[in-house]
Amino acid sequence: MHRRELLTTAANPDARHDYLVELHGEPAPGIRLTLRYVPDRAVVTPDGVAAYLGALSDTAAAAGPESLAVAVLDDLNNELIPRWVEVTVERSLPVPQRVVIEDRQPGWDNPHFFARMRRV
Repeated sequence: MHRRELLTTAANPDARHDYLVELHGEPAPGIRLTLRYVPDRAVVTPDGVAAYLGALSDTAAAAGPESLAVAVLDDLNNELIPRWVEVTVERSLPVPQRVVIEDRQPGWDNPHFFARMRRV
């Protein structure tokens, strides 16, 4: 099974509204992954994220934070198809490093939503 297939989804309980989903995990020791997304038709299940993080352990240890962030973004875009998604990869050794990558569906924008996110 390919790791992206582990990202199981469920129907969005109310696709009429934009809301933020935020998940955190450690795919490998010393590497922190944060997923933030605005769902469209589906939401990712917590069990699916846990299994996915386990499958990422080899990739996370071998790849740099940039490669890991791009791989996770691609997987989420393929399995979840969110309206907006942001992936953050952080590690502290050998020097503190933080990589943030985002994507959104063409034509989707919600400036009021993003303004509220910055205040939190």
